[in-house]
Order: sequence, then C-alpha cells, then structure tokens
Amino acid sequence: MKLRRPFSPPVLLLCVCSLLFLPACSVAEETDAAIGTPRVLGETEYLFIQEAGVSYDSRIDTGATTCSIHVEDLTPFERDGESWVKFHLVGEKEDQKIEVEKPVSRVVKIKRHGTESQERYVVLLGVKLGEEIVQTEFSLTDRGDYTYPLLVGRNLLRGVAVVDVSKSYVLKAKGPKVSWEKNR
Repeated sequence: MKLRRPFSPPVLLLCVCSLLFLPACSVAEETDAAIGTPRVLGETEYLFIQEAGVSYDSRIDTGATTCSIHVEDLTPFERDGESWVKFHLVGEKEDQKIEVEKPVSRVVKIKRHGTESQERYVVLLGVKLGEEIVQTEFSLTDRGDYTYPLLVGRNLLRGVAVVDVSKSYVLKAKGPKVSWEKNR
C-alpha cells in the first residue's frame, strides 16, 4: 500500500512561507494608510527652505542617504556647551546672503567618488512639502561646482515621496526661486 502525503514538499514550503509573510503584509498596509499616499516628485524640483524663505533648484537623488545644501562662510562655534554652526544660504539675488545659526545634529563622513572622504556638519532645516514644513537633516557643503544648490536624499523621501524620473518640477515653487543660472 502506497502512503499519500497530503501536500508535496514544495507546496508545504509555499504554505509555510505564506503564513510567515502574511503578518508583514498587513503591517505594511497599516503603515501606508497611516502616512497617506506618497507625493510624486520629478527628478528635479524647486524645494522651499523655510530658513532662507526661497525655493532652491534641487536634484532628487535616491542614491544619496542625506540631503545636502550649498552654504558659504561656514563657521563652527560653541553655545551653552553644544556645537553650533553659522553659515550663509544663497538668497534670491546673486549678492544676497541669508545668515543662519543652527545646532549641529551630527557630523558625517561623506564618501566621494575619486576624491578623499569629507566630514560635514549636519543641521535640521525646514522643507516645505505641500502645505507642511518637514524638519529634515541637511549636510552643509560648498555645492558651487555642482549643477544644483540642493540635493535631496532618501532621508527626506522615505515614506513621503516617490520619484518619477520622467518628470521635472512637479511641485509648485513657493516664493522666490534660487538656481545657479540666476546666481552666476
């Protein structure tokens, strides 16, 4: 007499795996519902930075971990025993500089292709996405040799936006715009 197994090994494995992943799927659905539908961004956008009061021409880079922004005259200092930085953001006009002082969130080591690693100060800046201001970490650097004064990394995109590289400038720019073409 031949014994029949109720399930073949591959079918049994598939059933067990389905049961293991089922709870993860329901958690993901709850998370998506909680954050709402992600906003669609193009490969380039104008993003409003609260501290400057202007929208910067920005490159969206899903390969970058952290956002970075062009600053000038970066000076670290100490206030009440904590690390702070003073720097200038580029304003709407070429000669306009906006002075900002912020506490340092952390210092990161940035690996750059073909050159030495660089340490950068990271601060929180307010970025307007839709109608809300989102406090986001930005590394501070001289982006004068780059095409865009602001680079958007995954820390801003995660959970709130998806990128459609076939599009550009999907968001409405708020306030005056800063792009290198206007400031050079």
